[in-house]
Amino acid sequence: MADSIFSDSKGMHGLLFMHMRHAFKTGLAAALAYGISSLLGSRFGLWAVISTLIVMQGISVADSIQASLSRFTMMSLGALAGMLILIISPPHDALLTAEVFCICALGAYLGRYGNRFTLATTAVCIVLLVGQYSELDGIRGSVMFGLTLSLEVLLGVLCAVGVTALLWPVRLGDTLREDIAAQCEKCAALLDTVTTAYLDHQNHLPYHEFDGLNLQTHGNRERLDIVRRLESHLYHYALQGLEVRARAVEQCVESMRALLDVLNEYDEAPFDPLMARELRALADALILALRRLGARRPPLTDQDLAAGLTEAVNQAEARLESLRDNNALRPLPLHRVLQLYTFYQNLRHLAEKLRLALNELKNG
Repeated sequence: MADSIFSDSKGMHGLLFMHMRHAFKTGLAAALAYGISSLLGSRFGLWAVISTLIVMQGISVADSIQASLSRFTMMSLGALAGMLILIISPPHDALLTAEVFCICALGAYLGRYGNRFTLATTAVCIVLLVGQYSELDGIRGSVMFGLTLSLEVLLGVLCAVGVTALLWPVRLGDTLREDIAAQCEKCAALLDTVTTAYLDHQNHLPYHEFDGLNLQTHGNRERLDIVRRLESHLYHYALQGLEVRARAVEQCVESMRALLDVLNEYDEAPFDPLMARELRALADALILALRRLGARRPPLTDQDLAAGLTEAVNQAEARLESLRDNNALRPLPLHRVLQLYTFYQNLRHLAEKLRLALNELKNG
């Protein structure tokens, strides 16, 4: 058990240092927010620090930007609502108690739709409670108090985003690229395993080989959308390349699942597919193309890989036509012929998708 836990010590050390750097960045951003608010003579530097801590809960730059937008927008709206209540309602303990009850109850109910509503109602309560017992000069004092609170929140947000983006930035786009590379490598290994099992007397394989991989590839789209909306405004990304890779690896997982279904469909005696060499060559070409989609420095050019896929498909097609012309498939049971056709067609469709992906990468 210990070997499995500590097998990837390099990855664990990298994760440890990443969290240590994030802890240092969080402390630095909070100290920076408090220091600037103190230099500006603000009485509410606490809210700048609190805003910084909330935004810094996310490690990546995209997480911080997303949290900052929600934090500043909802807190500002809450401060505005608190100002209006302060101006409209007379100062009275019983009335304040009723207002706090209504606001907190509303915030708890709206919390089912997300934390942003809780932030807004929290800001309303802060403005009401602090404003009721502060020496505010009428309407002007209430307005200035709400604006000051909003500016403190903005200061904390800017400090958090600035430190996150400039000091050891953890970019979601880079993480997504690394994850797609790992997914491509896993797909390549699974394709090799499935093809070997089919050619070696159609040995069945368990479905748990795909556990988690399908969910990971579907999550790529959501993360790519976040990178496009948030991080791409700060950093340069080859978004088309990321999109092509994400789509290709998702299609590969779908095709791999279909291949596994074909492999495990029949329990009868094994048979010789009569075109093992061509299927093996096609699978090897697909494996090279998958590793190209994940690798930054491929051993072959995209044009060579696409040509290799085309040649492997042509050879398999020619061999299949030869078997049909010579009636070599007639002695086989019908379900075995269908299995052979289906397995080959899935490999061929995957080859077409990967060839298109390689062409898109070359043109992009």
